[in-house]
Amino acid sequence: MPSAVKQRLQEYFLRHGDGIAAVYLFGSRATGKARAKSDVDVAVLFQADPERTLAGLHLDLAAELEHALSLPVDLVVLNRAPVDLIHRVLRDGSLVAERDKSARIAFEVKARNEYFDLLPYLQQYRRGRSDSP
Repeated sequence: MPSAVKQRLQEYFLRHGDGIAAVYLFGSRATGKARAKSDVDVAVLFQADPERTLAGLHLDLAAELEHALSLPVDLVVLNRAPVDLIHRVLRDGSLVAERDKSARIAFEVKARNEYFDLLPYLQQYRRGRSDSP
């Protein structure tokens, strides 16, 4: 049975999801480790990359979600998120809403290819950091 937060997110994006290809819930709310006051980690794939301004659509969306959920929301724009964060969202998160299946699948394939191309360098970097004093 979906969590109340997941259900409210689904309902919200069914009504207000214009311009959005897909929405994922990730973090503690997706893994079942959330506390009562835990924030809600939401990753959004826009159909077109939103403007990179302080007045961007994603800021309005985060505020609207906080109001709808009555919980703090940490919104990630997948269109420009780092590859390792995208990988964690896809690996550990849960698809909440989908308005453009072909765009979502194309994005996921591209993101996974980029991650696995980059993985040897990430592993080398992490090994180097763990060996540092």
